[in-house]
Amino acid sequence: MKERVVGKYLSELRKQYDIVEYIGIASDEPKRVRDKCYPLVDWGMTEADCLSFCYERGFRWGGLYDIFERVSCWCCPLQSLAELRKLWSNFPELWKRLEVMDASTWRQFRADYSVADLSVRFKLEDEWQRSERNIQSRAFYMELKEKLRKGDVLNG
Repeated sequence: MKERVVGKYLSELRKQYDIVEYIGIASDEPKRVRDKCYPLVDWGMTEADCLSFCYERGFRWGGLYDIFERVSCWCCPLQSLAELRKLWSNFPELWKRLEVMDASTWRQFRADYSVADLSVRFKLEDEWQRSERNIQSRAFYMELKEKLRKGDVLNG
């Protein structure tokens, strides 16, 4: 998703400048290496090495790496619902930013849910789990569908 936008931007710059594009792919991600410059691969640094390097220098990313494997993906619509649920429950300030971003575009965040829809879903999941009901049941999905249909997105 990022490559197309960056590629378009750089193609304009290439008309005036010689561009060297450095990509932060780690050495343990060889399938992602293509025809650009990958200094971490050249240096043999894995994702774990890079994280240790950053931690040793005081970079903590507000605790995101304590919960997520990849913090740069916190706003990616391709994340699993489980990862998005972690964001919703542990980082409400980032969730708010995601809501603002989602509301600012003509596209829905995911094919199945908007960010507002996900807020409704996660809140309903919490309610059902507190009352020890099964969130994998048909009844849960029927109630969720009804809440979304009624516009409970705005009411939470």
